[in-house]
Amino acid sequence: MTDVLKSVAPIARESVEDRVAETLRDLIVTGRLPEGTPLVQRELAERLGVSQTPVRLGLVELQRVGLVEIGENGRASVTRLTREDFEEISAARLGLEGLAARLGAAAVGPAELERMRLGLRELERLGKAADVDGYLRARWTFHAACYEASGRARLVAEVERLFWRSERYNRIVLSTKERFRGSVGNYRRFFAACKAGDSTAAERVIHESMRWAVDLIWDELPSEQG
Repeated sequence: MTDVLKSVAPIARESVEDRVAETLRDLIVTGRLPEGTPLVQRELAERLGVSQTPVRLGLVELQRVGLVEIGENGRASVTRLTREDFEEISAARLGLEGLAARLGAAAVGPAELERMRLGLRELERLGKAADVDGYLRARWTFHAACYEASGRARLVAEVERLFWRSERYNRIVLSTKERFRGSVGNYRRFFAACKAGDSTAAERVIHESMRWAVDLIWDELPSEQG
């Protein structure tokens, strides 16, 4: 962990708790802080150039979204990747993201569709290059163009939280060029449904995409029971 944090610039004072949480979240979801990594408040505070209080609050926030676990002794570490965790995240996304897709697809206009069209073109480019980091960042930009059209800010915020929580698993999903092609195909189908204003089809594509991802890597993940 020390070597990874040496490359991280100290954090400015404004919104320091949020910035700490965002910095650590990025390190976790990109795999630079892998599962099981101990997160020592004092060390984190020194590396990030802040006091221990915002670090403690940032860790609590990351615990809330499922990226960090804090034991009874107060020691924190990056959560393990497990079948059960991925299944639970995906089940929550099926309901909430399916709803956001249905509402958004019914409300998108020319401006949102243009954003999605450009986003799809970027996803196709990144997928062909097998650029995992770029692809994962571009995914939310593409989805947000649809979901935000729903006008349901609270729903979109919750969907985004689950979206980022699943990113470590999506890195496993996108481990081959064939899997990239499958993912890009799902985005093409979703865009087509939104372009047609078919909210039922848009929701169905989201559901099928998530089940595809779970089925794809289920056997690659350890169980919490074993």
